[in-house]
Amino acid sequence: MGETRRGFLWAAAAAPLASILPGAQALAAWPERPLRLVVPYPPGGGTDAFGRRVAIRLGQELGQPVVVENKTGAAGAVGMLEVLRARPDGYSMVFGGASTHALYPLIFSKPQYDPVEDFVPVALVGANTVCFMARNGVATDLPGLLAEARRLPGQLRFGSPGAGTFVHLAGEYLLHAAGGVEMLHVPYRGNGPAMVDLLAGNIDAVADTIVSGLQHHQEGRVRMLAVASLRRSPLAPDVPTVAEVLGLPDFETSLWSLLAVRRDTPAPLVAALHAAARKALEATDFQAELRTAGIEPAAVMSPEEVGAYVRAEQAKWRPIVEATGVRME
Repeated sequence: MGETRRGFLWAAAAAPLASILPGAQALAAWPERPLRLVVPYPPGGGTDAFGRRVAIRLGQELGQPVVVENKTGAAGAVGMLEVLRARPDGYSMVFGGASTHALYPLIFSKPQYDPVEDFVPVALVGANTVCFMARNGVATDLPGLLAEARRLPGQLRFGSPGAGTFVHLAGEYLLHAAGGVEMLHVPYRGNGPAMVDLLAGNIDAVADTIVSGLQHHQEGRVRMLAVASLRRSPLAPDVPTVAEVLGLPDFETSLWSLLAVRRDTPAPLVAALHAAARKALEATDFQAELRTAGIEPAAVMSPEEVGAYVRAEQAKWRPIVEATGVRME
């Protein structure tokens, strides 16, 4: 652990733990004021909307508002460091996920935080379904697209919101799982420009979340070839899974999100936050709300199980990241 991160973790050491959590009586009164949920991405995007839904329900369970703060920059590191600098009193959480917890330490040569050593998960909350789409005319199904890519290695182009983004690597993961198919990756500055070029026929395919391309698919402007979840999405039940069409029963990748706090947050506070999150996630109306937004609610896991899941995801993505050569300073 670097000295900078160690400084963050022990910044509150001068104050006795009793000032944070004096005892059972204090825990019974906690929380006594609004909490904050730091979203490391800009307002208005899919992750921000997801985080705000979770914040509302979590606040209802805790009896105090959970205020969303967007702290953006450095591929999510600004928001992660914001929570790492906060007191470990349970009042500051981060809405992290696949990019901040699995990909960040693999892609950056000098990471500013360690998602496993510096943070403890509170709960896995859900995942945005990832899909693969193609322009009209290039292929009618995923096997057809891959066959065309094999026939013209490196000539078909697939777009993404940027090199090293989760959906870029989801596309690379598909090509790898299909036997090392070659397509040319075209990075864009966000989902919107990539979709514009797909609609215009300037690129052949994109990897994205299902919500981003659903309307275009329904209108017949692009063809959604497959979803990367283990089950078909209720938003697009006509679209098969990758596992179905390629005979890859274990193929699954989703843009998952979690709640996390500083590693040195007292265990009773982590447990209290986990209990509130679990109660919210088990509510059938909230599950329905998430699915309507293209989010699959997560299975209930303990903080320890979520930690193991994060480590497994890092191991899963490491060879994909290494194969692509994506590396950032």
